[in-house]
This record gives sequence, C-alpha cells and structure tokens, in this order.
Amino acid sequence: DRLKTMSLAEYSKAGDQDTFTRWLEVKLAESGSIWGGSSFKFGVYSRKAVTEKKSAEGLSYSPEYAWYTMYGATADEAFEKTRATIVAVAEAAANGDFDAVESAAFGDAVKWKIAFHYQNRAAPIVVGVFMKVALAAFLKSADAKQSFVSLYRQVSKQRQTDEGVLEFSSRVWEAWATKETEI
Repeated sequence: DRLKTMSLAEYSKAGDQDTFTRWLEVKLAESGSIWGGSSFKFGVYSRKAVTEKKSAEGLSYSPEYAWYTMYGATADEAFEKTRATIVAVAEAAANGDFDAVESAAFGDAVKWKIAFHYQNRAAPIVVGVFMKVALAAFLKSADAKQSFVSLYRQVSKQRQTDEGVLEFSSRVWEAWATKETEI
C-alpha cells in the first residue's frame, strides 16, 4: 500500500540515503545486486549534478531529474508511470503472477528485484539473481534466451527444502561467479 502513495522525492532524491531507489540498489544489495549501469534503469531519477543537459534520443532532463522520455513529458509524469509499474510488479509478484512481472515495461534487473522482495515468502520462485545468463549457468544446460519466468521456475525446483531463499540465491550466483558450470 505504501508504494501507491510514494512521492517522487521518496523514490529518488540525490544525496538522500533513504529513498526507494537507494534501498533497491545499495541497502538491499546482499539480496541481489543491481549495481552498475545508468540510473535511467529506475525510469526517473534525481540528478546529483544540476548542470544544464539537453534532452535527446529518448532521454529527458530537467535541472533536478532525468527520465526516459517515453514515460512522460515531465519528471512528475514519468514518475506517475514508473510508480504505477512498480505497484503493478509488486502486486503481481505477491499474487504469484510472474508472467505479469515478465511483461511489465521496465528494466529486467529492477522489476525482478522488486518481484523478489514482494513475492510470497512462504513459497518463493524468484531468487536474488537478476541475470538470465547466471540463472542458465546454474541450470547447466538451460538456454539463456528463455524467459525469466521459465528460468526462475526451473531454478527454484533446485532449492533444498531446508534452504532459505537468500542462501539459495547465493548458491545460484556462486555457480555463475565461479564459472563452475558451462552453458
């Protein structure tokens, strides 16, 4: 319910250590990393550098924010669309509708990290790994071109009954990180 009323400043504000985007990327990094890449992965974000920047090629800028132009003409419009997508992803994950998560128009790493945190904790499907190639590596013979949903379902079947989802996520990631498997 709190996601539905989250403000743009609560979502992203440069220098604020307690925003939604800060929690996803930094404070919850141990439950699956989404580090790297551009902050555009969040749809809209607060700019640290407020120097003038011209909008071009699908990217829009104001003195305070940057966002994908496809999400709206202003930062507020972009945030409304972004927040609606985040709420839809969280609700879909909570209801076990991972096909809806898959089809959400948002970056893979961010939407699957949200799904990971909002899924049914008693019967988790999504592990804290948000790269298809890493999931496929854990499965040893899986095709990384499969959907995330398909990969997560296959991977989750390998979880031991007494193994917590965070421990299992570490095991899945370790298979990729140490390249113990071949694709």
